[in-house]
Amino acid sequence: MPVSYAIRPELGVMVALFHGSVTVEHIRDAFMDYQQHPDFDGRYSVLMDQAECSFPVGCYDDYRQLAYRLRPHYAARHPSSRTAFFAPGDIAYGMSRMYKAIAEESAGFSIEVFRTAGEALRFVGVDPLAHGAATLLRPG
Repeated sequence: MPVSYAIRPELGVMVALFHGSVTVEHIRDAFMDYQQHPDFDGRYSVLMDQAECSFPVGCYDDYRQLAYRLRPHYAARHPSSRTAFFAPGDIAYGMSRMYKAIAEESAGFSIEVFRTAGEALRFVGVDPLAHGAATLLRPG
């Protein structure tokens, strides 16, 4: 599956790993599945690891539709939770920045995009030197 996830309750995060070519449908399906998971907690922050993925040529409307379709997920998240995109590559970084601009209006929680794993981890409240933190995200 192009988007897989792991819930890490001990760190208060869900990590979404993007693999290969990822479409907006893959992203939507993974987040809706996560929301239905028995370990879902709206207070958990989300780390999205885009170090090893590509995106097909998309358009603004695809990402606007994704943000609209994920509104139930946004509503289930606590305002203190955060979402960090770890996007070291230029295309992933640009696509994530575009999505952030669209989604943050209706999200109700903070969303940021980072090129380094350390910045992304710190944003969601995980000390990069904490036990287990080094294995959360792939090297960029």
